[in-house]
Parts: sequence; structure tokens; C-alpha cells
Amino acid sequence: MFRPLLLGCVAVMLAAPSWAGDGLLIAAGAGYRKPVLELLQAFTSATPFKAEASFGNMKQVEVQARQNPEIRLLVGDKAFLQPMQLAQRFEPLGTGRLVLVASKAHGLKTIADLAQPQFKRIAVPDRSKAVYGKAAFTCIQRSGLDAALASKLIEVATVPQVTTYLVTGEVDAGFINATEALALKDKVGDRVEIAADCHDPIELSLAVLLDREPNAATQAFVAFIASPQARQVMQRHGL
Repeated sequence: MFRPLLLGCVAVMLAAPSWAGDGLLIAAGAGYRKPVLELLQAFTSATPFKAEASFGNMKQVEVQARQNPEIRLLVGDKAFLQPMQLAQRFEPLGTGRLVLVASKAHGLKTIADLAQPQFKRIAVPDRSKAVYGKAAFTCIQRSGLDAALASKLIEVATVPQVTTYLVTGEVDAGFINATEALALKDKVGDRVEIAADCHDPIELSLAVLLDREPNAATQAFVAFIASPQARQVMQRHGL
């Protein structure tokens, strides 16, 4: 039975902490939870500022940003952030990489292997809410696999949900980002990094929001992400 998941990876901030005026609130795509949390930990260790983040798919990130004026920064893929028209500018964070991962039960060498009968359930992030879902569907189309995979694809809300289904063996394969793939280690089977030209470029960006009072923490974090320490964090997570 394919079980629905609770969105445990989403921490929606209903009220801003009392320190919000002097601290930092960020909303970020759920697929980047691990590097964002590590960045914030490094930032708070290196500066006097407090920082928190909430996570969800990009539609949830947009809702949070519109409803909570204390959120000053967004982290996500520029292709999703730009149409929101919430940002005054974007700072580059890295390049996203799409990875196809098999469960432990199956071997996998190329994306074309998904057409084989042993691959019955293939998880993909929601193409309308997650850039890796959009990239996966684009690659499937460019690879001429639309018809062969049409009945096998299962769309879920976020990249971490795909990861959970892979680890529990509820799907035979799934499309995730390199960040999640690195964290899986030996919990899954074969993995194939998808060629960059199989989908549109994925530009991970930090969006500095319009109409938000600038504070010292925001300015310090924007400066921090350009530091060698921040770059090392991103590289460790495949970005």
C-alpha cells in the first residue's frame, strides 16, 4: 500500500520569535534543508545573530513569504523564485544537480532502464512545485520515455518525500537532487547523475525580499554566503 506522508519536513512559522527584528528568518525549499541548516549553524557560530529557517515546497515557501513579513530571505531555485516577484535581487548559491536513484532491490545504469518491467513505481517531486520535478519530467520527455513511463510515475510534494519512499522501498526508483543523494549513502541502490543538458539549468539562489526592513543580520548573512566557509558547505552538499 502506498502510504501518504505527513509533511514533517515543513516547519511553518505561525508567529515570529521575539528576537525577529534583530535576527534572521529564512524560508527555503525542502530539498535544501541539510545545507541551509548547516549554513545557519555556521553563521550563528561566526556572528552574534540568531537565525531560523522554515522548509516546504516552493508554493509553501511563497505562501510563507507573503504571510510573514519577518521573513527576509528565500532559498530556492531561481526559476521558481523569480516569477513570485517578491525579490529585489538574487545572490547565487550553487548549481543544482538532478540524480536518479534506485531502491536497493534494483540495479540501474541509465535513465532508459526505467522502461524495464521491474521498475513499476517511480517517484518524482511535483513538477509544479519543485524544480527537480520539473527537471525530471523535462528529461523524461527529452529522452523519449514519456509513453513508457506514463503509468509508472508518482508525483509527491517534495524531494525529501521521494527520498523517504526510496529508503522504505515503497518505490523502485526516484528523482532527487544531489544533496539528498549524498545524504542517503548506503540506504539505497544505484544512482545515476542526470546529464545537465537533459533539463533546463537549476540555479540555486538566495532571494533578498522587497519591502522588508533591512537589518544587520540580513546584511551579515548575504555577506556570509560569499565566504569560503559557506562555499565549502555548499560543495559538501553537492552544490
